[in-house]
Amino acid sequence: MFHMKIKSKNLHPVLSALVFFSFLITSGMTAKAENEKFAEVDGVEYVTGYLARLLINENPFPGERGYKSMDDSKIGMVQILWVVHCRIKHIPPGYRQEHVANVKSEDIIDIITAQGQCDGFSRNEAGKAVVAPRVEERLQYLIKLANKGSKPGKFAELLNYAQGLAVAYVEGGIKQADRFAGLEIIKKIAVTGRAYSWMTDKDYYRPGGDFVTIPDSLNGSIGGNRYYTLRKKVNSK
Repeated sequence: MFHMKIKSKNLHPVLSALVFFSFLITSGMTAKAENEKFAEVDGVEYVTGYLARLLINENPFPGERGYKSMDDSKIGMVQILWVVHCRIKHIPPGYRQEHVANVKSEDIIDIITAQGQCDGFSRNEAGKAVVAPRVEERLQYLIKLANKGSKPGKFAELLNYAQGLAVAYVEGGIKQADRFAGLEIIKKIAVTGRAYSWMTDKDYYRPGGDFVTIPDSLNGSIGGNRYYTLRKKVNSK
C-alpha cells in the first residue's frame, strides 16, 4: 500500500516509502489475543490518515448521539467523502470553487483545512495539516475500544471502513454512488444536484447563501448530519 505524507500548504503530498505491515507467521511464533489489533488508522501525517479522521470524526459510533445503525454511519462516511470530492471535481455552472469550498485547490487536504469549513481540521502556522486535540482523543478512544476483546466488533468494522474508504480514494478515486447526484427540484427550488455541504442535523445550523437543505423526504439526514445541495443558477445550463 502506498502512503502519501501531507506537506506544507501550496506543496502537493509526495509518495513516501513503501511500508509493509505483516503478522508473524513463522513456526513457533503466535500472537497473544490481547495484543491483536483489529483496527488501525494511518497517522495524521498521511493523506489517508487525515482523510480517515474526517470521515470518523463526522459520523457517530455505537453509543454516541446521532447513531442509528452501522449502515447509516457507513453511508454517512461515503457521503462526506463525496462532498469533499465534489468541491474539487464537480463545481456547478455559475459557481467558482472559492464560492463552494472557500479555497481554490485540487488538493483534498486544502479542501478539508480551508478556513471555516471542517471544524477541528486546519493548518497550523507552519502550514502543516493538523487536527484539534478532541478529534485525536476520540479517535484513540475508539481504536482502544475496537481492539478490546477476542474478536473484532462494530467499532473495528467502522474504523476499518473509514480507513478503507480513505485509502481507496487516495489510490484510485471515488467509486461509491452519490445518492444526491440526481436532485433537480427541492420544494420548487431548482438545484444543481450533489451535496456540497453538511452540518450537524439541528434546525439552528444552516450554511446560508445558495445552499439548499436536502429534506428527510430525500434522505438528507445521514449519520446525524444534514446535507445541502446548491441553488441552480438561472443562467446556467
